[in-house]
Amino acid sequence: MPDSTDSAGAGAILRRVKNLPAVLYAVAALVFFVILFSILNPAFFSLFNFNIIGLAAMILLTAGIGQCWTIVTGGIDLSVGGVISLTSVIFIQTVPRLGVWAYPLCLAIGAACGFINGNLLTRIKIPSFIATLGTGGILVSFAYLISPVATSAPFVPPSRFDPLDVVNGAWLFGIPNAFLIGGLFFAAFLTIQYFTVTGRNIFYVGSNVRMSWLSGVNIVRTKNMAFMFSGIGAATAGLILASRQFSGYPTIGATYILSSIATVVLGGSAMTGGAGGVVNTLVGALLMGVLQNGMTVVGVDVYLQQSLLGALIIVCVWISFDRSKVEIVK
Repeated sequence: MPDSTDSAGAGAILRRVKNLPAVLYAVAALVFFVILFSILNPAFFSLFNFNIIGLAAMILLTAGIGQCWTIVTGGIDLSVGGVISLTSVIFIQTVPRLGVWAYPLCLAIGAACGFINGNLLTRIKIPSFIATLGTGGILVSFAYLISPVATSAPFVPPSRFDPLDVVNGAWLFGIPNAFLIGGLFFAAFLTIQYFTVTGRNIFYVGSNVRMSWLSGVNIVRTKNMAFMFSGIGAATAGLILASRQFSGYPTIGATYILSSIATVVLGGSAMTGGAGGVVNTLVGALLMGVLQNGMTVVGVDVYLQQSLLGALIIVCVWISFDRSKVEIVK
């Protein structure tokens, strides 16, 4: 006959494990997969390969940090891919004419796209899923219209782009500039999350909209800011992609719609809102980078990779999903 005391002790341990912050599961998964891929292929654990992973993770980080703000409020931004595509095309066409001013122009365009998305949700009352799905399609259409040819924007020769390039190269202690940009982006939004009223309000709104409103939080402004942050994050990702390829494509952002969401979810941010944040998204970006690179390095079939990644996302959502906020899952 099993000892009831032992059973109670085991149950208490399981409850404690279940109540651990979701980001700790993501960190554990990151360490596990690094060790696993290193055992399966020693070439994975090399400075050269980690540099590749880091560059991919920085793009996911910038797009994911923007996306996480909308998810924290309980919404979602499906226009991320459209913003990335549009800004990459605009950047490559304007940088020869405007020089360094092409950078703030594209960031402003990203913020404006986010502002429109936010107002579609808060003013016109269109659910964020539908609103951003529509604006994403419109932005991709604009990218095609302003691109001189059907598949790509003009190619800027590296020799002409070099004086204006802040993404490629390594200006400080041999650290790739893309890493520095990702680090500055992370630090800026980490500061917003923990040390500004706007950052705190975004989490309040995601936790409980009604109580936030009763407490005097401006719900419309807060959600608009969350979507503007998402637009800025997507625009930054577009700038990095265009700079690294010296060209912009109307379809370049298509894969980042789901990748940005997966990055947020894998880091442990809850799709129900109010939980997660910038640190979670950093871990999620690194985990996504390790998974995508590691499965390729060890020879996992490309079609099977999507299945494994999808299964992991389902597990992460199951762990972080706050069922107390949803009476009926539909």
